[in-house]
Amino acid sequence: MFDLAVDKHTRYFKYALGMLPSTMAQLDATRMTLGHLCLVGLAALGQLDTAFSAADRQGMIEWIYAQQVLPTPAKDNAAYCGFRGGSLFGPHESCTYAASNMGNVAATYSALASLALLGDDLGRVDRRAVTGALRHLQLDSGTFAPHPGTTESDPRFIFSACAISVLLDDWSGVDCARAAKYIAGCVNVDGGLSQASLHESHGGHFYCCIASLRLMGRMDALGDERWRRRTVQWAMMRMGDGYQGRANKPSDVCYSFWVGAGVEMLGGHAFVDAEALAAFTAQCESPYGGIGKAPGANPDPLHSALGIVGLTFFCPEFPAMDPALLLPRELVAKMHVRTASGQAI
Repeated sequence: MFDLAVDKHTRYFKYALGMLPSTMAQLDATRMTLGHLCLVGLAALGQLDTAFSAADRQGMIEWIYAQQVLPTPAKDNAAYCGFRGGSLFGPHESCTYAASNMGNVAATYSALASLALLGDDLGRVDRRAVTGALRHLQLDSGTFAPHPGTTESDPRFIFSACAISVLLDDWSGVDCARAAKYIAGCVNVDGGLSQASLHESHGGHFYCCIASLRLMGRMDALGDERWRRRTVQWAMMRMGDGYQGRANKPSDVCYSFWVGAGVEMLGGHAFVDAEALAAFTAQCESPYGGIGKAPGANPDPLHSALGIVGLTFFCPEFPAMDPALLLPRELVAKMHVRTASGQAI
């Protein structure tokens, strides 16, 4: 049932870490996230430990640290600290475009997760600066902006802030009560969760909301067992041959994780048609390695990694992945990460 082309997918992720096709050039500013996804894909296949030489591994670690935006009191940049999305604009000192020297909450999560996957101890992370930036970025509503100077804010960045706090074991940058209240306002009558109050239920925001509450240790913030049953029902209604992200949309491989991981955290594992999920994923595999969003689509790191992780929830042959952090459970246990309430993840 889970006959993945492990060797081809391993080669795909290794190639993607070095170079992507020109059609993906517009994603260069988010290279940190793309790298994170490639490492996650290799970890989910059980290939991460043998995929790189020690020198290559160290080279990736150094590149990640080179994207860290450190505090500069003279520039009053406390809100800008964290990790950049990539090196598109060159080294910090040569950048004249202010936005190129700005940390991003999502990129910071990817950077920390990638460092952990590569075996780094996060010893060179300026923890105080990172958590301090989170305090600047949390809005009165409880959600987070990804960086200063934007009107963008939604549960994606609540999740990123919570994941950062877990990985650094420091929750001083997150007001959990306000964040949980915002998420409670994202609940819809159909049982799904959305970007904001009264918006359409969406699989990606469903995941970010549920994972954020899991990391904060506040899964009870959304109500009693009746709410949980209704939300699992909404998630299972998204399943046809694979998962769809919204009602009346085609199936998309990435929702094997976005919706499937939420179902795992809510205890709905037994309701999933794993055979249908595996069959749909197989239809989306490229003969050259990698997985596309749908049958016939070109592969990309996001759909490749998340499609594979979605299958690992049902396949004991591959490393168990933690649905709340998108990291191997073994690594999460080794790091002794805890929720905001002090419980083990």
